[in-house]
Amino acid sequence: MYNTGMKKYVFKPYLTIFPDLYKKEEARIKKILDKDDLIEHFGSTAVPGLGGKGIIDIYIATKKNRMKALSEELQKLGYEYRPQAVSEERLFHKISLPDPVEGERVYRVHVAFIKNKDWVNAIKLRDYLRKHPADAQKYAKVKKIAAKKAKEEREIYIQIKGPVLEEILEKALK
Repeated sequence: MYNTGMKKYVFKPYLTIFPDLYKKEEARIKKILDKDDLIEHFGSTAVPGLGGKGIIDIYIATKKNRMKALSEELQKLGYEYRPQAVSEERLFHKISLPDPVEGERVYRVHVAFIKNKDWVNAIKLRDYLRKHPADAQKYAKVKKIAAKKAKEEREIYIQIKGPVLEEILEKALK
């Protein structure tokens, strides 16, 4: 189950184990995917050197009419469905799994339909940051400041990091 006592806005350095942690969970999730489903590692743990909350974010793109069934399959794997973080275009799930560094680590799985704007933006942003380390470091710096100043207030966190994120996303989408 997801540990709700965790500080929401923290900044942790990037760890080289992140890709392996993703691959291990990807293998477990792939057993419930259809051949046309897409699965990707995104977010700060998917960009070498970025740093962030240390959460393994996973995005699955599927057919729109399959989203609910896939969500139910994820729940059978132990993921908690989080309806308060859901829209018609994206379903959200969390789980805490054993971790060799922190004891346990949060994994989040987003389920959307293929070609969904959020899916496209997340993957393009990840790919851009992987290819542009200077922008990744700029983003890391502002995330670190935002985590420190936010004091668990989402609006403050978004207000501080939002402009830099938007600037980088704009470059990524070109």
